[in-house]
Amino acid sequence: MKSIINISFTLLVLIINLSCQKQIEFDLPDVEQTLVLEGTLESGQPPVIFLTNSQGYFDPIDSSTFENVFVHDANVILFNGTENIPLQEITFNGISVYTSLDPAAIGEFGTNYKLTVQSGDKELIARTKIPYSLGLDSLWFEAYPAYDSLGFIWSKFTDPDTVGNCYRWFAQRINRYTYNYPPPHDSVLGQMKDSRPLAPIGSSTDDKLFNGLTFDFVFARGEDGIFEGPDDEGIEEGFFKRGDTVVVKSTTTTYPIYLYVRAMENAAVSNGSIFSSPGNLPYNVEGDGIGILYGYGVAYDTLICE
Repeated sequence: MKSIINISFTLLVLIINLSCQKQIEFDLPDVEQTLVLEGTLESGQPPVIFLTNSQGYFDPIDSSTFENVFVHDANVILFNGTENIPLQEITFNGISVYTSLDPAAIGEFGTNYKLTVQSGDKELIARTKIPYSLGLDSLWFEAYPAYDSLGFIWSKFTDPDTVGNCYRWFAQRINRYTYNYPPPHDSVLGQMKDSRPLAPIGSSTDDKLFNGLTFDFVFARGEDGIFEGPDDEGIEEGFFKRGDTVVVKSTTTTYPIYLYVRAMENAAVSNGSIFSSPGNLPYNVEGDGIGILYGYGVAYDTLICE
């Protein structure tokens, strides 16, 4: 009898809750589109500028969304302190980028840059600097104690005795897969492991804690977002592997860039957390838009993990 009473009481509560539910509908205000800039200026490389339109959080996503997100026919000018260089729009595989092969547009150490974008009645301005690069003292691979072939890359680095230096590092495995993985990665044999240099979470730092010191540090392997490889999940995630040939891209940057990267990575880590606070990233874009213009002084090293 007691079990029957308990079940009946549970059903009664469920019925009451269902009868008290009310569907609420409300109209969300239209979101005004704004320009979004993501650009990179690196030493020894041409500028790479992506210009897109913002999208509302609840806007529907379909096959035309990606086609319409890029801003075309904008007037994009790069000023290197001496002359204005117009950037041309290049489109490939549906992706539009503004760039220039003019020698004056190639990134130079110690140079301050100003980027001006005009699209319709909107204008935005971004400024950045390419600091002088600082190479790593040495690199080596160490296997993680629990594994024979998986591990991390270690480095020795000397920071100059001047406060305010900021850094970010990337790594790219340029060797190719020697075997296939289970579906959907059962056709990766012969493909290069990383298509571009990747930065893991925690890739950027300033020198407040190690100004003027020589020290060792370790870094894990980054992932390529939605273009994850077959070894980006499971036991190999975050590890380099014996036999990998890795190009390490160490960069110097400025404090505003460091703040932006740190905030972006924190937002990525806390995505979906009920304890995270929404907020805008510390952009370096002014005017009718938002976004970031990176400036990197780059040094490269190559390491064979063995």
